[in-house]
Amino acid sequence: MSGGGVKGSYEAGVLYGMYNAEQTDKSKFAYDFVSGVSAGSINAGALSMFEKGDEGNAFSNLSDTWANAKTENIYKNWWPF
Repeated sequence: MSGGGVKGSYEAGVLYGMYNAEQTDKSKFAYDFVSGVSAGSINAGALSMFEKGDEGNAFSNLSDTWANAKTENIYKNWWPF
């Protein structure tokens, strides 16, 4: 998965949307391994917590996590550092 700030939330939304599309063959979303850089590594880490075959719950959890993310839960300004 790629990195780059807001791309992480975009990736989560795309995975969720594609998986839940009416004409989607769910078996095509099964994965053997995941990897990522930057925000993509956050997504890869989240996906790795779910067993193969549980992609629906994985994508739903990932999408919900990004949808409810708030700056104060991610970033803390350690002034004066």
